[in-house]
Amino acid sequence: MNVADRIGQILVAEGVRLAAGITGQSVGYVADALASAPEIKLCYTRQERVAVDICDGYGRMTGVPGVAFADAGPAVANAMGGIVNSFGDSTPHLFIAGANDRFELARRYTKELPIHNVFGGVTKWTEAILDPSQVDDVLRRAFVLLRSQRPGPIMLAMPYDVSQMEAPDGPYRPVSERIRSGGDPREIERAVRLLAAAERPYVYVGAGVLYGDATPELVELAELLTLPVATTLNGKSAFPEDHPLSLGIGGFGRATYSSLHATRAAEAADVALTVGCGFKHHATVAPMPAGVTHIQVDVDAAELHKEARADVGILGDAKLVLRQMIEAARALLPPSRLEPRGEVLARVERGRQEWMAFSQPFLTDPGRPINPFRVTWELTQLVDPARTVVLHDAGSVRGSTCQHYVATTPRGFLGFGVESAMGWSLGAAIGAKVAAPDKLVVAVMGDEAFAETGLDLETAVRSEVPILVVMKNNKAFPSTDSGISPRLSGVRYREAGNYCVLAEALGARATRVEDPEALRGALADAIACVQDGRPALVEVVTKRVPTSLYRLWEQ
Repeated sequence: MNVADRIGQILVAEGVRLAAGITGQSVGYVADALASAPEIKLCYTRQERVAVDICDGYGRMTGVPGVAFADAGPAVANAMGGIVNSFGDSTPHLFIAGANDRFELARRYTKELPIHNVFGGVTKWTEAILDPSQVDDVLRRAFVLLRSQRPGPIMLAMPYDVSQMEAPDGPYRPVSERIRSGGDPREIERAVRLLAAAERPYVYVGAGVLYGDATPELVELAELLTLPVATTLNGKSAFPEDHPLSLGIGGFGRATYSSLHATRAAEAADVALTVGCGFKHHATVAPMPAGVTHIQVDVDAAELHKEARADVGILGDAKLVLRQMIEAARALLPPSRLEPRGEVLARVERGRQEWMAFSQPFLTDPGRPINPFRVTWELTQLVDPARTVVLHDAGSVRGSTCQHYVATTPRGFLGFGVESAMGWSLGAAIGAKVAAPDKLVVAVMGDEAFAETGLDLETAVRSEVPILVVMKNNKAFPSTDSGISPRLSGVRYREAGNYCVLAEALGARATRVEDPEALRGALADAIACVQDGRPALVEVVTKRVPTSLYRLWEQ
């Protein structure tokens, strides 16, 4: 057994079931080992960055790392956009980077890339396997880091000569299980008493709840204490949005895409509980109002007291901490406090109705070009959210998709956005579909995002991973209202292109829609095609509209 085969053996033992990448000489033995493992689904991509996106989507869906791989030098560098995106959104996956022979690593040899210098700042850990004796220990440490605390990508450099060397044989004991830790019981009790005494509580949760598989505990605590719950964009689907206590997307205290009732709850709150939130730009357009008592829960100590000092800071895994809070509430509080609070439920419902009444003209707009909010609305009328996974891309499609799609199950919607690598959703949808083959997976993209990664629609076809791509084509580039320099206004762009012809040539079914009355039928036909096993693209000609409806409501 050579080192590459040993790596393949260990990856299977650790539960890896997806690999994606492009092979080459330096990583050839590793790629062969992955391809030889019947337990691993291998997606051979057209771009290294998309290979990372595939593993990213798979990791978001499962919490289990996929493995991306690429040849040395520029091939590894091509993956940077995906790595940076995964690092920003704290998504777990392992990247195996082909490298030159050990004694050629630092002498300006062909395809030389200083892995540690280039990727050290955007990975959870970057390491090189320089001797066969290191294989087991390095892989074990990698999986400990992938399964503990804050997730993130890990990169391992694999020199070509080492990959061919004889590997030590013997049993390997996988880490396999996630490593969790609970919170300080004293702070748990303080938090519960503060929430119980709150007149206007507000709960704001991020992707940490999804990565912790903590939705059941979150729902139980919210129902126990009648707590309204909002999510970050990345945390959307962590709390069922058809629940009477759901506020939709919220902020700390207002986000770019906050719902009306989430923003009101945040602004009026006397006690706020945040769980697994990163407080990134989209989530902190307006700060939490002064005087709010803040209870913060996070698995990463670096996140505690990040924006401002929390009144109660609890370091621990979301699932364990929320369970501790539930048990403390049952033990400490009188039965009368555990009864549903009708005034809170009524306030949430009034806010939801007002938000939908304000949104309805956008969702049902009969005009042409088609309103991008209507595309989302028509999609919601056709799918079962419990059997569907929706992903959005960067750009204006983010806002016109995330605010009104109702996610009812964990990971029924995969939000992203810290780095916002344009084109992410195509590869991520492939990974999500591999993770959930029985679900309809829909990637909502803009025309510019599809232009960046669209050739990998062929990867979905060739890998027999049927996904639906809904393209909202507003011919946005160049656009002065999206921050693009007006000097580019005369640049001709895309008018000669035909995305549907391209998609058909790559093996997918494709339809272009310009009439809003034809939209639902076109989406229904495409869904049927995908359910029959063939990827599909629906290109919808849309107009440009403001995508933060709360900002419009303010005006």
